[in-house]
Amino acid sequence: MGLDDLPHQFAAFVNSARTIFDREIEKSKKVVAALSAEKASAQSALAELQAQRKSAEKQLNAVHADLARSSELAGVGHDMEKARTELEKVKAETAKADKTLEARLKQITEADARLVVLGNEAQRLVAIRVEGEAVMANLRMKLQQVQIGVQP
Repeated sequence: MGLDDLPHQFAAFVNSARTIFDREIEKSKKVVAALSAEKASAQSALAELQAQRKSAEKQLNAVHADLARSSELAGVGHDMEKARTELEKVKAETAKADKTLEARLKQITEADARLVVLGNEAQRLVAIRVEGEAVMANLRMKLQQVQIGVQP
């Protein structure tokens, strides 16, 4: 292994490290994109469930109003119970969607943090490469001076 091989070996090392970090960054970006899509989906589902809950509450209020107007009807109590059951079901689904959304948001936050760390590491490696290239340029200059016969 000669001195001339060092720049090639160093460049190969830096390129290999850059490739690995680029791959990791791309993976993290894909995870963040997937989690963002899941977040949007969960938020959409949550909004839909909240709209259903509001609708069920309005229906329950309407049933209460009907009960006040027609208390002599026997079937009103059954409709109220049915509306209450539906409202409880929608509330449970909303709570479940809220928990899912919180978990997805946590995953997105963690993925963002990993992406920042990988970006910082990539910047650090680029700085090392730049410093290594400067050292190699200095070594080449000294080698040329030695080959020419000039004393440093």
